[in-house]
Amino acid sequence: MFWKLTDKMKIALLNLPFDNNYGGNLQRYAFVKVLQNMGHDVVHINLRRNYHLLWYRRPLSYAKRLVRKYFMGDDLPVNLERHLSEKAEQDNWQAEIFYAKYIPHTKKVYDIVGICETCRSRAFDAYIVGSDQVWRYDMTKSIGLNNYLLDFTKHQNVRRIAYAVSMGNQTRLSGRLVSKLTKSYSRFSAVSVREQSALEILKSYGWEYPYATWVLDPTLLLIPTDYSRLIADGVTEPQTIGKFFCYVLDMSDAIRSLIAEKETEYYAEAYVCGLHSSVTVSIEQWLRNISDSRMVITDSFHGVVFSILFNKPFLFLGNEVRGNARVDSLFEMLGIDRTQTTSLDWKCVNYKISEWRVKSFDFLINSLK
Repeated sequence: MFWKLTDKMKIALLNLPFDNNYGGNLQRYAFVKVLQNMGHDVVHINLRRNYHLLWYRRPLSYAKRLVRKYFMGDDLPVNLERHLSEKAEQDNWQAEIFYAKYIPHTKKVYDIVGICETCRSRAFDAYIVGSDQVWRYDMTKSIGLNNYLLDFTKHQNVRRIAYAVSMGNQTRLSGRLVSKLTKSYSRFSAVSVREQSALEILKSYGWEYPYATWVLDPTLLLIPTDYSRLIADGVTEPQTIGKFFCYVLDMSDAIRSLIAEKETEYYAEAYVCGLHSSVTVSIEQWLRNISDSRMVITDSFHGVVFSILFNKPFLFLGNEVRGNARVDSLFEMLGIDRTQTTSLDWKCVNYKISEWRVKSFDFLINSLK
């Protein structure tokens, strides 16, 4: 499914800092692919987490950590920043390969100064922020919520678009912060959100122009054959044929018991993989594991999304810490009863997705005119 535009635009795409999250990386892939198919030149702003400690803070921070380590028995590394940086490099290597292969991007940037410097010389026609929880206050500390409302572009003559932005499960912003950000919101040419609950939140802030639209997550804009081609383009192997694929972000004893119970009930083995578990796979292999599996058990939003895309029975475990609003909203959008996810009418679900694809593409086309 392709929507081709006559006017080619140079677009900068901004979302959360790069990491090894499967859903986040596939969001970038899908959104870039969609915009390229529409005829645009897309560049992803390669924002990274900054693990460096400012030089003037190092002596006191290191002294405190030494005291905690040798006098209080704390095992926190003295040079915590180096430890975190090395761990990120170790965790992210497969995602880095995927990113380099499929996502056109800027050089690495670590703060708003870096973003401004790398974008200044590129003369973008439009900036798109999204998707994911880019308007969730506690997840935007790297560059500030104001800059996820594209405040850094306020002196540029560009189109500003928010696509499928999410606020996660955050509490409402303070009145003072809302007032401070209202001008930034008003500069947008078009705004869309991923969860229906966000529509009411924006309305309560008085942010009614531009009027926000409810749209699909970018990963749902592509069709299953797009992802099948991606799987075929990678190096994968059959790991989950006839098995449950269990993708769990926050494992617990209760979840382990549930998995064991389902293995007994269905006479099937479980293949368990998690974001921070000892078993990690490439992004292409992760997709194949869902596609090949008998059923998916997950507490992940994108675990649910790709189960739906590949028409796989699934169990959503719920994750209050990470927020269930996005999954609840998706179920409402697609008419899914969360108690019946192991026996869905896929013809009906697929038809709903196709309807929402049209609405979501209409939003993109109109916002980029």
